[in-house]
Amino acid sequence: MRPDSGWGMPVASWRVRWRSAPACWRHDCPRSRPAPPRKRPVHAGPRPYNGPEGRLTSGRRATFVSVIESTVDGRYQIITHVASGGMGQVFRAHDAVLDREVALKLLHPQFAGDHGFVDRFRREARAAAVLNHPNVVGVYDWGLSEGTYFMVMEFVRGQSLRALLSEYGRLEPAQVAEVTLQVLAALEHAHGHGIVHRDIKPENILIAEDGTVKVADFGLARAFADSHVSQTEGTVTGTVQYLAPEQVHGEPADPRTDLYALGVVMFELLTGQPPYSGETSVAIAYRHLSDRVPPPSQLAPAATEGLDAVVQHATEKDRAHRPASARAFRDELLHAMGTLPSAIPVAVLAAQAPVVELVPEERAATVTIPRALSPRARRRRLVRRLGVLAAALVVLAGGGWAAWVYAIPHYSHVPSTERMTVLSAESALRAAGYPFTVGDAMFSHSIPAGQVVRTNPPQGTRARTRTRVTIIPSKGPDFRKIPTVIRFPLAQATTRLKSAGFTVKVLRRYDETVPKVSVIEQNPSAGHELERGQAVTVVVSLGPAPVKIPDLTSQPVGAASTTLTNMGLQPVVIEEFSVTVPKGDVIRTEPGPGTEVAKDSPVTLVASKGPQAFPMPDVSNQTRQHAVQLLETYGLVVDVITIPQTTGTIVVLQLPAPGSIVHQGDHVRIYLGGF
Repeated sequence: MRPDSGWGMPVASWRVRWRSAPACWRHDCPRSRPAPPRKRPVHAGPRPYNGPEGRLTSGRRATFVSVIESTVDGRYQIITHVASGGMGQVFRAHDAVLDREVALKLLHPQFAGDHGFVDRFRREARAAAVLNHPNVVGVYDWGLSEGTYFMVMEFVRGQSLRALLSEYGRLEPAQVAEVTLQVLAALEHAHGHGIVHRDIKPENILIAEDGTVKVADFGLARAFADSHVSQTEGTVTGTVQYLAPEQVHGEPADPRTDLYALGVVMFELLTGQPPYSGETSVAIAYRHLSDRVPPPSQLAPAATEGLDAVVQHATEKDRAHRPASARAFRDELLHAMGTLPSAIPVAVLAAQAPVVELVPEERAATVTIPRALSPRARRRRLVRRLGVLAAALVVLAGGGWAAWVYAIPHYSHVPSTERMTVLSAESALRAAGYPFTVGDAMFSHSIPAGQVVRTNPPQGTRARTRTRVTIIPSKGPDFRKIPTVIRFPLAQATTRLKSAGFTVKVLRRYDETVPKVSVIEQNPSAGHELERGQAVTVVVSLGPAPVKIPDLTSQPVGAASTTLTNMGLQPVVIEEFSVTVPKGDVIRTEPGPGTEVAKDSPVTLVASKGPQAFPMPDVSNQTRQHAVQLLETYGLVVDVITIPQTTGTIVVLQLPAPGSIVHQGDHVRIYLGGF
């Protein structure tokens, strides 16, 4: 970065060795605040760097203070320095766009000029960003800012596994199993996406405050190993206490390499020390080739025979004899857990551990050692020497053999190279006698970046040797930026997202402010990257929520109208006669109480006009049945009285008299007589 960028000094001055930065992606990082007094060596506050031993001088501390509150890439505001490493600096930062706390790793400027590292960093960062698992430290973002590459990761509040080991010496078997199961879940997820960690160790295993175990630094180990900064001919890079034999041989790592390292971590958690020690890193590395990892129970009697078997199976020298996958490892561990005594949960253990900064031991360092020459490599060297001898004999044999080779066409089948690395595919084609070129990479959902998707001619094709074969490598999944569709009408939002290569999942809900059939929110949000073909969820407005009509029966019509108006409804008043409801009160509503209607809908209030008035009907000389039926038709209540000593068959008198004004519900009398 330029001196005038606000960082206080060029980033090129931040070149220090990688120690154990992932262990400090925590709010209680020992490098972020003073530590209480301890009996063991303790350094309060940020630890000074003094060169190869990994400590900071006062000048370095001033450098870190100078970058506090600076902003990277226009959105990440640095809050405090967390750790220093061989790849760069780790800071706690605030993401101003998403308003969250993140861990920001700024890589050393010398890596920017290392094209091998940059290509690997880009591929591994994209691949690691695909990992979405509760036991993996998430990678949120990466990029280049003023000549320096950076990576943005989840900020984990808690302790590192190394801190727990430093505090407690070792863990109980049940606690070891609890941690290992969650690490295996992370590895199973990563291996399923074609990603091998290559540097599993306690420093890269974090314990969050809620007890969740998280594995950090997926992708960076391989990028660092492939850089010119760390790679020298005939050497291999890794953390020496946890190197698998195939890594010492310089062979490619695969998922079983991570399982070996995890087996070594289990041994250390159970016993409090790694299985191998030596005067030099090379001596320790070669013990991975020659010595078998001893049963943990030899040093920790609490370890059961089942755990001994699990650790020794995971640390077999020949990777073909180890568990085939993280799932198989987990099944073995679950079987062995049946006899383990209970112990305090790891979350409680981490919470009880005081925040201290211990002087790191050399076993925590990532080092570069000479590769061991494996028997296979020795055989290859012998074959090469014999090949040289054979070539000399061929030259001496003369032109007859050459004529047979070059004048007569020779055919073979293009070898299968799918899912090989480009280097492996080149070797296979070269061995089969085919020249090759590497074509433009293509996106692939199923084949990880850097591996071969196909060849042209296709594999299995019968073709003349010396036919040029084009290798088509994978660029990995096709990640695209999500466009914004907030407040867009659904049809327009759907078209916009599909044009960007995504599918659309629609959810609906009521909203008071966003117009009906317009997008309220989207997930993932705009600006994030998502693999092509994946679904973007949009929440579409149904407009304002419907209103439930209350029970307004027997309320004054004016008050009822006010209630409906306040609820956003339009009252419509009509009147009718009622015997039971007083005049001016609500008889009923239409629609009735409890009905849900949209806002601004009309609601009819049927108001009472009171009882209806009318002239008293004349029922004189009518029979009792006809008279009562007629009067009740008018809504009158009829009292019948029979005059004594009469037949009581016809009406001889009625009160009130015919023509008198009566109301519905009034009581009237009829008198029955007759002879």
